[in-house]
Amino acid sequence: MLQRNVIQYAALILAGATAFISLNTIFLAKPKIASAQKSAGSEMYVPSIKSNGALLPDWERITFRVIPPASEGGSLNLSSLKGVLGYDASRSWNAGDSITSIVMLGDLAEVTNLPTRSLLSILNTVGLSGNSVSLADFGLIKQQTLKTLVDAIPDLANFSLDEVAPLYDLVETQLGSESAWTLKDWELGELINNNLLANLPLDSINLAKYDLNSLPGLLNTPLDQFAGWGETLIGEIPGLADLPFANFFTDLGTPGIFALVDIVFGEKEAHRVNTVTGSDVVGFDYPCDQNNCAHIELSGPDWLGATFFHGKQWISGNSQWVAGGSGCLAGSEPTGRLPFGEGFKVVLTDTDEASGLAEFSIYFRFSIFCGRSPYIIGPFPWMSQHEKDIIFLGAF
Repeated sequence: MLQRNVIQYAALILAGATAFISLNTIFLAKPKIASAQKSAGSEMYVPSIKSNGALLPDWERITFRVIPPASEGGSLNLSSLKGVLGYDASRSWNAGDSITSIVMLGDLAEVTNLPTRSLLSILNTVGLSGNSVSLADFGLIKQQTLKTLVDAIPDLANFSLDEVAPLYDLVETQLGSESAWTLKDWELGELINNNLLANLPLDSINLAKYDLNSLPGLLNTPLDQFAGWGETLIGEIPGLADLPFANFFTDLGTPGIFALVDIVFGEKEAHRVNTVTGSDVVGFDYPCDQNNCAHIELSGPDWLGATFFHGKQWISGNSQWVAGGSGCLAGSEPTGRLPFGEGFKVVLTDTDEASGLAEFSIYFRFSIFCGRSPYIIGPFPWMSQHEKDIIFLGAF
């Protein structure tokens, strides 16, 4: 395993400030996943279906909740970009942390329909309702002020303070009962013209007292209309952890090529140039021109219809990092492939020559207005393959 204690991969100069994004990783053993599914030696750690003798993800059953926890710790330091982004995308995680406590909505903005999804559409899909979930469970509400809430839900402007119980409670808690009573007949659109009232924070009241239906229009409002939506974690959106990927990812790949895992090689292998790995920046045939190139060697039997894969190499992301990302966030990422679209990258993370076992993980990335980061949010265990297993490589 290649140890990378601190990897600083990009610098961004905006508004006179330089921001560095760093990833700190500490390798820890992958926990056993009780729900793993096997086929001819291979094992997927998420629900799967079988195709051409290989296990493929079952997007109708895969949710964020079933993805195994991170197998390594890491961190992203983006605090100096808060003024530019409007939110702080920084975060850190430990081995064993759930993906729902690591990945933010903003990370998924370009590869899913979540920005324009309403909370109601998510709840309906997973069998929840507005009266079964409290405001305290909707992380976005905790980030709102009276003004940002009305800005997000314009129809609220026409309601009087007395008609919206949580907001009456907000004014009463912050300004006293007498002020709330005096203002009870005022429309919210008028109240937010007063700076004192406009900036009252919703997290100053007991949100657990109210369900989602207590704020008119909340359930039908697109998520990206709320201030701070991009920095909200998956686990802070009710129902999202249980939403099948097929329901909101806009690109999960296309039909592609299968090959055979012929031989598993360790770190002693060097200078391998016949590869099928890399990044969307350097291409997916990028050579591993170094002294440590752990990899799996592929073959393409006639019955798979891919004989041209004989001798091709999938290089380990723990051996080789390559250029990734774009624009202001360009940097380095583990080498790998994108067999299931741009939502996440599949990376070979460990090889064991003695047992002929290869372990794979997935990494996510985030995007902002000036570029995309490399795929560095992870790793989350994805599957294992043994020699002579069939593996899906995606489109070529």
